[in-house]
Amino acid sequence: MMNNLLLLGFLLTGSPAFAITPAATPDAPAVPPVLTVKAARALGPGSTVTVRAVVLNGPEMGNIRFVQDAEAGLALYAQPAKLPGYGELHAGDSVQVTGQLKLYNGLLEMDPVASVHKLAGGVALRALQVPVAQASTAFVEANEGRLLEITGVPRLLTPAGTAVTALAGNANYLINGQPGTLVRVGAASTGPGGLVDAVPPTETFDLRGVLSQYSPSGTGGYQLLPRLATDLVLGGGRPRLTEEPVPVDVSTTGFTVVYSTLNPGDTRVRYGLNAQTLKEVRTDAALTTHHSLTLSDLIPGTTYYVEVSSRNAAGTETAAPVPFITSNGKRSRPGTKN
Repeated sequence: MMNNLLLLGFLLTGSPAFAITPAATPDAPAVPPVLTVKAARALGPGSTVTVRAVVLNGPEMGNIRFVQDAEAGLALYAQPAKLPGYGELHAGDSVQVTGQLKLYNGLLEMDPVASVHKLAGGVALRALQVPVAQASTAFVEANEGRLLEITGVPRLLTPAGTAVTALAGNANYLINGQPGTLVRVGAASTGPGGLVDAVPPTETFDLRGVLSQYSPSGTGGYQLLPRLATDLVLGGGRPRLTEEPVPVDVSTTGFTVVYSTLNPGDTRVRYGLNAQTLKEVRTDAALTTHHSLTLSDLIPGTTYYVEVSSRNAAGTETAAPVPFITSNGKRSRPGTKN
């Protein structure tokens, strides 16, 4: 009777009071219970585990996918042709995966991957932020497989200490020349958004990447793997205005406000007849670096003060209000002046 009541409560609420591990059948083995990534890692090589986590990268790292939850990260390795859905996984996909753990040159990875199920897409990625002065302290086993963001990086240098003018595939670099901060660029990160041939910033930037390991001895050998050129983050990732707002397509009753930002963000415009009291607001939620928003139903021949801003997950950038004037609708006749 009690079991029936518990089952009924689950069906009505969708919130079971206990975990259920499917029992084995003659044709199918038992499915391991879902573990946190940290708990799965603790079981060690040879263990078959199931985890739910968020994917950190796509095909720019070849056949490897890294996943992480709130506490830890893990590498997955599979041949896309042999595992349906694996090759289509991209950063931000929430997945449930089952497979066996093994060590590959010090890196704990799931190989083989028995099954992968995409649960959702577009999940926000959370990077562990570390100041550049403490970067080497983050290259440790506890962070293996996690997304790191090294903030305030002045430059990347080759292991020989020379400046880097363009990144190369399968090449190693050091964060500001610090020992123990190896950065490796993968050969598969190519194309318009890839790292190969990308030019490192000449101003201070933040560097994102997944912490991996390559050590035949099994100790040390930690390396940060940036994924795409967008992992070289300028301006702390905030939109940061690079072009001041200007009016285009001016008419008697409106104009279009255009401006640009360094990093993608939404489009926000406040306006009014007085710079101190901007009451009207227009927004466009689409993230972009080239912003355009049309204001209409304005008064002809009138000065409006316009303030633009842009917001993304890293923060908001706002420019000071500037005056824009609608057309008065008059046109000059030949040989006369208005």
